[in-house]
Amino acid sequence: MIKHPDEMSFSDKKFSMILFGSPGLGKTTLALSAPDPVLIDFDRGVSRVKAYHRKTTIFCDTYEEVQSDIQSSEVRDCQTLIIDTGGSFITFLQEWAMRTNPAVNKKKNGAISQSGFGAVKSEFSRFTGMVLNVMNKNVIYVFHSVEEKDKDGNHLQRLQCEGAARNLVWQPCDLGCYMQMIGNKRYITFTPEEEFFAKGCYGIEGRREIPILGMNDKNDFLTRLFAEARANIAAEVEAFAPEKERYETVMAEVYEIIDGITTVEEANAAAVSIPAFKHALTSMKEASAMLKAKTAELGFVWNKAQKTYQPEAQ
Repeated sequence: MIKHPDEMSFSDKKFSMILFGSPGLGKTTLALSAPDPVLIDFDRGVSRVKAYHRKTTIFCDTYEEVQSDIQSSEVRDCQTLIIDTGGSFITFLQEWAMRTNPAVNKKKNGAISQSGFGAVKSEFSRFTGMVLNVMNKNVIYVFHSVEEKDKDGNHLQRLQCEGAARNLVWQPCDLGCYMQMIGNKRYITFTPEEEFFAKGCYGIEGRREIPILGMNDKNDFLTRLFAEARANIAAEVEAFAPEKERYETVMAEVYEIIDGITTVEEANAAAVSIPAFKHALTSMKEASAMLKAKTAELGFVWNKAQKTYQPEAQ
């Protein structure tokens, strides 16, 4: 399906998000604040979430179980799928790759082969794309962070994840935030800093404080964040509306002129009048293509030297 800029609203967009930080900060509870979530508990960590904040959870021993469970009515009806943690998900995928194709994906010493890592990366990408684009769900990957040092001795926070997959997961994500304690308060940051990667878009950026939740407090931080992002998208579309209106007005005139071309004189008049319109969005590009197609259909040829159409090449 081809869409022009004026036809793109993204008002129902689903988000892909990475949430990472040190253990014990409440990352899973924060992830569960997303709209109508189902948690895939690869880490067996949902027991550490306060009972009143737990949501429907998938427990699994193999990747095949996950593939089966995400076809359930509970997942079909939810809005968000949470992968907790992304690092453990990669471990599950490695076990799956070696078990299902040991001749290619498993070394003699029992470790995963280079081909096996390739299979894991491909399946990770396929799974994420399926959840986002086929199942139409938000997807949130929760990761533990691990501290590393660069060549200059600077401390860096990175995703705790084996192999090149730690870089792969950033590619499809819309939002990526690092969770940390500053003083006695918890924050997530969407703007990258020297210490860590992060990713913001749709007006979601900078540092935001995470509230402390009591038993009767509603856990909806990410639900409100996603709503804010959609509101920002809607505001951008509204600001875009005058351009869209002008585009439609111009294109209506273009259609009328081009439909009426039957002679070389009319084609030449169109070649002068159409560029003089007050164009918007892609109207000039589309009008030029339409005029080119119409003149070709009528057998007119453009003379570059004279800058006019002629009945035939001369």
